[in-house]
Amino acid sequence: MRTFSSYGPVDKDLNYFVPRQTLIQKTCAQLTGQDPTKGGHYITVWAPRQRGKTRIMRDVFLVIKARGDFDTVIIS
Repeated sequence: MRTFSSYGPVDKDLNYFVPRQTLIQKTCAQLTGQDPTKGGHYITVWAPRQRGKTRIMRDVFLVIKARGDFDTVIIS
């Protein structure tokens, strides 16, 4: 049975969440650019508290890391 979580990372198996695949793919494209050898763009992530910013950026990080085009690091 899934539950609502109002803090910390969302566990997709335990908590309710809204899948944001389109937003994740657009963010990856913005960061990496059309041609990864030429680079992408910086982005600003802004939203009120508890709107999923960390979860979306974590998912973006995992997608970019899986592609292997870039070395990736999370800095808190």
